[in-house]
Amino acid sequence: MNEQSTPPPARRTIWRKLGIGSLSLSLIVHCMLLVVGLIWVLQVIPQPEKKVDFAPNSGGGGKPSAGRETARPVLAPVPVSRVVANGSESDVVLSEPDEIGRMAALANVGAGSLGMGGLGSGGGLGDGRGPGIGDGIFQGMGKGIGSKNPFGPLGMNEPGLAGTFYDLKQTRAGEPTNMTDDGMRQELREIVRRGFRDSVFNPYFKAPRQLQQNRLLIRTIPADAAPAAFEVQKEVQPKRWIVVYRGMVRAPESGRFRFVGQCDDLMVIRFDKRMVFDYGYTMAGIGAHVNGRADEMNGSKENRALEKEVRRLTPMRIPIRFYQYASMPAINSAIGGLAVGPEFNVTAGKTYPIEIMIGEIPGGSFSVSLLIEKVGAKYQKDPGGAPILPLFRVDASLPDAKGQGKGEAPPFDPDGPVWKAVAGDAGGEI
Repeated sequence: MNEQSTPPPARRTIWRKLGIGSLSLSLIVHCMLLVVGLIWVLQVIPQPEKKVDFAPNSGGGGKPSAGRETARPVLAPVPVSRVVANGSESDVVLSEPDEIGRMAALANVGAGSLGMGGLGSGGGLGDGRGPGIGDGIFQGMGKGIGSKNPFGPLGMNEPGLAGTFYDLKQTRAGEPTNMTDDGMRQELREIVRRGFRDSVFNPYFKAPRQLQQNRLLIRTIPADAAPAAFEVQKEVQPKRWIVVYRGMVRAPESGRFRFVGQCDDLMVIRFDKRMVFDYGYTMAGIGAHVNGRADEMNGSKENRALEKEVRRLTPMRIPIRFYQYASMPAINSAIGGLAVGPEFNVTAGKTYPIEIMIGEIPGGSFSVSLLIEKVGAKYQKDPGGAPILPLFRVDASLPDAKGQGKGEAPPFDPDGPVWKAVAGDAGGEI
């Protein structure tokens, strides 16, 4: 009888030697998948961005030390206020200093939606070609609200004063000119002498986009608001820039008029092809910084050389007459108040070319106020005795006096006449 042979024992795998069965292997695989998934999730979840706010550069009156090449980061948020136009033919709204300053500074950061769209105050999605998130201040080709632009809204249907931005720090090709503050003041003498026509600025950088303005009443704002307003804040540092507004206006009534105003830093006006105003922290015609020299300008301190220079190169005459408004103590102290320009005649219904040049030299802050006075007319007085004059405006819109925010500005008569803007070339009558 043959013995039945016993089969050899099955060979044990390495997994069985380690005591790992199919259930244990399944658990290990699932754990590995869970770890991989967790790592992937942590990588794709966006981390919160650090918010950085930028305060406007110091300035006021054009101190040379005020201009800086870059913005200064701070931790404190900037308050927001705004100017609204009510009871007018248009829906123009002027942004107030703190808002435009914050938007302009944020534009320099590069985040947000400035570009083909508006400048979103809440940041933007994508590469800046969409409308952005938040209340954009510029009406690009997206959904920004251009009417909040203090240097002039975009897309107005009615004629206005066309504003052009120039940067004297660089050539048309974008090369540096090495222009200094004093160098710009000397260049201004030549620019004014030649009537600040567009051809005078041919050597300098010119913003491709124009803005359309209807009045000049801007409380103190950061100087970088102007490059941002013209959408060239990436190409232009916020100093040594000029804006020229040109247009045709129809006189609302006959009589003798004069401009009353101030600008930090400069404002020059040509009306009917002749100079009728030149005053601010800088007198452009003589290329001189006059901050702190109010006593020489009003004649209380004699300066014969300055008097001759002003008479020869500007339309002003020393002693210059000033209106000192109780609401503008800093302006009164620094430059004497709002300067009163020479008189000029107009005829009701006749059209006249007008050119207004404003600008900033050292950077920091900017402001401008422009009123107009009819000689012989009766006006109410402010607490200091200065006449409450109408704004020089070319449409019926007005800033909302209750929402003008911070910064010095003169009171104005809301019922004053409108110098209606009409289509035509500022270089001649239509």
